[in-house]
Amino acid sequence: MKLGTKIQLYTTVMTLLVVIIINLFVYYSYKQFSLNAEMGQLENRGFNIMQEIQNANDNDINAEAVLQAHLLSDGYMTVIDSENNPVVRIATEAEYANISMPYSTSQYAEAMTHGPNHFVMVSLPIIWENGEVYDLQIYENVQFLHETFEILRWILLLSTAIIFIVIFLLNRIITNFITQPINKLIDRMNRTDTTSKYSMLEVDRKDTKELQELSAAFNNMMEELKVHDENQQAFIMNASHELKTPITVISSYSEMLKRFGKTREDVLDESIHAISDEARRMKYLTEQLLSFAKVNTGREEVSRQPTRIVKLIRDIAVRLETVYQREVDVCTNNEAVLAHVDVNTFDQLMKIFMDNAYKYSSDAIAVEVHDHGHSVEVAIKDRGIGIPKEDIDHIFTRFYRVDKARARKTGGSGLGLSIARELAKLNGIEISVDSQVDVGTTFRLTMESGRNDEEDN
Repeated sequence: MKLGTKIQLYTTVMTLLVVIIINLFVYYSYKQFSLNAEMGQLENRGFNIMQEIQNANDNDINAEAVLQAHLLSDGYMTVIDSENNPVVRIATEAEYANISMPYSTSQYAEAMTHGPNHFVMVSLPIIWENGEVYDLQIYENVQFLHETFEILRWILLLSTAIIFIVIFLLNRIITNFITQPINKLIDRMNRTDTTSKYSMLEVDRKDTKELQELSAAFNNMMEELKVHDENQQAFIMNASHELKTPITVISSYSEMLKRFGKTREDVLDESIHAISDEARRMKYLTEQLLSFAKVNTGREEVSRQPTRIVKLIRDIAVRLETVYQREVDVCTNNEAVLAHVDVNTFDQLMKIFMDNAYKYSSDAIAVEVHDHGHSVEVAIKDRGIGIPKEDIDHIFTRFYRVDKARARKTGGSGLGLSIARELAKLNGIEISVDSQVDVGTTFRLTMESGRNDEEDN
């Protein structure tokens, strides 16, 4: 269902319900008020009759004559004894004489129906001529009131129908007025499919604030989609380029093996080593691609908790010293410092930075851990080739490498630091870089201290 139709339907139905409730309230309030007013007048008449009958009894005047004098223009009066036997009955119509209510010594009033006629009646205890307490009942035909009620009912029904039509038409006009800018915005959005890709909307300052925000949100979304698409295309091109070189090498040496592998041992040895190296490089690149996809899509499970960071780094250093055959020095100002990190992803993060230090330097790798109270800083230092100042802002870009020839030699994929950045985000770690060409590079990782969690506990 369209938004305009929903607005029109809901507002019309709700308004109609409100009108019906108000009309019912008006109708029944007027009806009750009118009947109560008639019964009040009837009670006053009854009190007057009682007073005159009392005076008549004192002056030996016939009480029935008093009742006859106060007979209504369209009604019925009766006096009944305790046995419900009528003592006096005076009516303007013969069929009214059949109306009766039980004897009661209490005063009451009510509305009633007798045949096709509607009456209001009052019952009053009265001392009759013989000194006994009888029941005076006065009935008034209020058919004229019910005819007024009927007219009022038709007026309210007709007014409800008119109001419904008016509300329906007004809601249609208002809905069209409200939805017209939205439909125009939808048309502008749809036109982006037939024009250039990722076209932006022109924000119309005449639109409402909500439509301007919607247009701005659409433009932001298109911009993000454009950047994402460009990154995806660049990623595919870079990955294809990285895979193309080893595949070409493997293909070339495979052809050489077909031609000379059986006759020339030197070609055989060279081809086997080259194919092995390129296969290893392809395996490493594939693993890096999978790691990047995993952390970039948020599928990496992270559980951050207070961790003895120095012990974790020393364990990593011991393992890598065996692999690299190179010394990794770990020093700290607090051996028991705690950091709020996920052990598995932080382990992977440290390996990436240590691996970089190993590839681009030939001296020992230094790792310094500093406890700053509410934060912990880990610095990975090498005395290698360094990074030119103009390249520092780009080193975390996928497949970006400062020296492609050197990266080829060291086996770099250009994805390590991109993966490191995503792992750092998962752990709430900030990365900063200090580097000087031919002097060395320092990566500083600043993370939340685990001391805060211990204090909370």
